[in-house]
Amino acid sequence: MMKENKALHVLGCVPKLLNILFELAEESEAFSVFKVIDNLSQNNLSFLTSLEGWRVGVIDIEQIGNKLNQESYYAFSVVGTESKRTVYNTFKKLIHMKDNQFINLIHPSSYVSRSTILKNGLQVEPLSTIAACTTIGFGVNIKRNCNIGHHCKIGDFVTINPGVTISGCVNIGDNTMIGSGAVVKDGISIGDNSLIGIGSVVTNDIPSNVIAYGNPCRVQRTKL
Repeated sequence: MMKENKALHVLGCVPKLLNILFELAEESEAFSVFKVIDNLSQNNLSFLTSLEGWRVGVIDIEQIGNKLNQESYYAFSVVGTESKRTVYNTFKKLIHMKDNQFINLIHPSSYVSRSTILKNGLQVEPLSTIAACTTIGFGVNIKRNCNIGHHCKIGDFVTINPGVTISGCVNIGDNTMIGSGAVVKDGISIGDNSLIGIGSVVTNDIPSNVIAYGNPCRVQRTKL
């Protein structure tokens, strides 16, 4: 694949997620230049396995000046029910980037229906499927081997972990995380800021701001 001469600016920079993001970006958008933006001095590239052709550097947020502009591309390297939104708000104040500068990264082995409505900042890892007429919000992560049914509504900053099956007409609120291997019955609503545990079977609506898990999935406690 020919590499375009454009750089992807990475926000959040969880070290163990960098390789996943870089490979996804390379496969879906032909990026080979990656600029990790450091605003907390916490970046550690020791986890990164640099592949041939990759060019990776760290930018100090205090030294950016006018280097970032309306032509810059952005992506998140962070997951979590609070982390993505926090990182977004932090960098929004520092860099003043626009939502349309966040790119959608969809692995070529995954399928997204052409009737699906996508906001920016979506990342879809390999072997996932998104069915017809689904709406997906800003900054969503869909991990490998996920199946998203038709006419679903997925809010902003949602993370759907590997192996999740979501049936049709499901509503998932903003800033929510669905644990690996969970199954969500059709027509279910899950509120904002909630966490669904690994392997849960969700057969009833789940409110906002809770931690819920089990088979059947039940609210275990309110999030602090």
